[in-house]
This record gives sequence, structure tokens and C-alpha cells, in this order.
Amino acid sequence: MINNIRYLFICVLLVLLPHSSLMAQTSFRLMNFNTRMSGELVNYSAKPFATLIKKHNPDFIILQEVDYFTVRNGGKDFTTELAAELGMFSAFGSAITYQQGKYGVAILSKYPIQKISNNPLTSNSADLKEKRTVLYIDVILPGNNEKVRVAATHLDHSTDNVRLDMVRQLDSYIGNSLPIILAGDFNAKPGENAIVQGMATWQRICNNFPTFPAIPTSKIDYIFAKPTGKWTVKSYEILKETGISDHCALVTDVEYNK
Repeated sequence: MINNIRYLFICVLLVLLPHSSLMAQTSFRLMNFNTRMSGELVNYSAKPFATLIKKHNPDFIILQEVDYFTVRNGGKDFTTELAAELGMFSAFGSAITYQQGKYGVAILSKYPIQKISNNPLTSNSADLKEKRTVLYIDVILPGNNEKVRVAATHLDHSTDNVRLDMVRQLDSYIGNSLPIILAGDFNAKPGENAIVQGMATWQRICNNFPTFPAIPTSKIDYIFAKPTGKWTVKSYEILKETGISDHCALVTDVEYNK
């Protein structure tokens, strides 16, 4: 009899508390941050980044300007060190070989990573300064078996045409079979073709307020998602003057709606 009463009580809770922790997760918090050469402003230490990130407790962190065993960062694996500080899973995506190591982007996740894919972005233009990459991970959100794809990129700083070439390659690499959220330093202002034309089929998660430098005057960091019209932005914040980078960090709470 007591067990029957307990069972009935749990069933009532499930009905009355639809947004409780017993329900499947359909939303998550994401942070995007250009680290300024893996922490040049803080002696290449991951700890100040971990301190900032812990305050905001994101489910996913997307990072740009990440060094992997370079001379300038003292031969550190910044991504793994930061993940260890936070107790998160991680993936690093190399864009170029640099100073006896690698340089690229990274993604950290609270949840186990099912797949990692790193894909080169380039251009035939003579204006190309550096090849770049788009890195993505596939993760199953806890509770509802909803698989999402989280992607990171950092476009070349040279010209709008080069950046347009790069964003036109995104779909072929990232695909459209899963809910996708993509963030990064696009090095492009909102009116440039790379954003207006190249990202026209993506849903904008962020606004056009400036994100660079630390006291921002230019908008070059973005968050996008697919499929369009399926994402609700519950909150969005620009973290200015963090003291650890020349970019602002972006933090958003989003919900995917089937």
C-alpha cells in the first residue's frame, strides 16, 4: 500500500512540475570567447578563464585563438588544461601549424562527446592570410536523447571576400541533419557580405551590439543556429572588460523547439 502511494505521488509530481529536473533537457547555456592567443594577457594561464567560466556555468564553451603546444604559450595544451579546471569534455580543432605547435579553435562540453569533426576553411583569393577551420562536436542532451551539433569557427581577418568564401563552405561540412548552434569570431561586421549573404540561411542568436575590443566598438563575434525558426533565445549577454582578452565573451541561454 505504501509503495502504491509513493508511485501515485511521483506521477502527480510529473504532471504538476513539467519544468522540473525530472523532465528532459531541451535548453542549454553556451559561451563564446576569443581567448587572445590562449591567454596572452594572463601569462597564457587557463585558470583566469576557468574562474570566469565558472561564474556563468555554461553547458558548452566555444573558444578561438587557441594554442596547442606552441612556443609562445610555453608548450601548453590550453584546451585540455582548461577542461581539467572545469571538469568538462573537450575538443581542439587545428587550423594551422604555428610556432612548433598548432593554432585553432576549441569546444568544451559538460556532456560526453559522441563525435568530433574538424574541417578546413580556405579561399582561392590572393588576399587569404591564414587558412581557418570549423570544428564541431555531437552531443546528446541529458534526459531526452536529443542530439545537438555544436560548432566553432574563426574566420580569416583579411577581406570580406575571403570570409564569404569560408562561410559558404560551412554547410557542406556541418550539414543540416541535426539541430546546430555555431559561434565564433567571424572578423566581419554585420553589414559585410560574409554575414548578410553567407549566413542568410542561419538564425541569428546574438544581436548587433559590439563585441570587440574589451571596451567594444565593433561587432565581429556571433552566434548562429539551424534550423531557422526553431530556436528561442531566452537570454543573451555580452561580458565586457573581462581583463583576460581583447574580445568580449558572449553568453546565451537557448531552447530548441522541435
